Amino acid sequence: MTLYQKYETDNSYKYLQQIIDLLEEPICILGGWAVFFTINEIYKKEIGSSYLGSKDIDLGFHIDMSFKEQQLKNTTIGKTISLLEKNGFQPQGSRYYKDISIGSGKELTSEESKNEPSHNVFKMYIDLMVDNVHPSFRRIFKFDPLDENLLSMVFEKTKKRTELKKFKKLLWLPAPEILLSTKIKSLPNRTEDKKIKDICDIYAISFFSKKNVKELIVEAKIILEKNRFEKLKPLLESDEEFLKAAEHLLVDGESIKNLFKELIKT
Repeated sequence: MTLYQKYETDNSYKYLQQIIDLLEEPICILGGWAVFFTINEIYKKEIGSSYLGSKDIDLGFHIDMSFKEQQLKNTTIGKTISLLEKNGFQPQGSRYYKDISIGSGKELTSEESKNEPSHNVFKMYIDLMVDNVHPSFRRIFKFDPLDENLLSMVFEKTKKRTELKKFKKLLWLPAPEILLSTKIKSLPNRTEDKKIKDICDIYAISFFSKKNVKELIVEAKIILEKNRFEKLKPLLESDEEFLKAAEHLLVDGESIKNLFKELIKT
């Protein structure tokens, strides 16, 4: 089983560079690319190959709940939405996307996409996530944003983010314990392929970030409610998903299962 095709991660990485080039610093990267940039150096050194990339681009934004409507329009997310639309990205709910020809890598217009067989079209998605949902957000931007309250810590506390220069811009990544916590939260409700990727990410953050695994588990248990860990228990009923994740991580499936046992311990 292949989690992502090469054209998916290659296109995603290419558009990540393009988007970063357009946006104002600092740029908060979330999701799969945040995990990649956090652990890839150590992972590559220890395993001998690069870590899994991502097929989507996830960006994080701070929303000040005291802002008036005009101030909200001028926030980083407001400017980002405008830039994405000017650069040909189409809205789809809380996401923006472009249709890309798998064969040629060419960007497709709406009409071209309709005339192209669906299996020849890759949707390049950008997800915009906020730490707080402003009551006027939908009225101004015409969609309900994805939200993650843990993101507030990234913007408010320097110790809860990692800063790096990439593509000549300053990027902010959630600290490993924040990344780990978000993955633990999302895992129980994921579809099968995303569930395997989350398991991979949880293991990779735990063992290939610059923080000690025991320290990370302790910090995640401070950040998250106890029931978030209890929801992981059904995973231990079978080795199947751990073995699938192990194939992608190039590690032993039993070590992944042991990590989850530690996470579930009270």
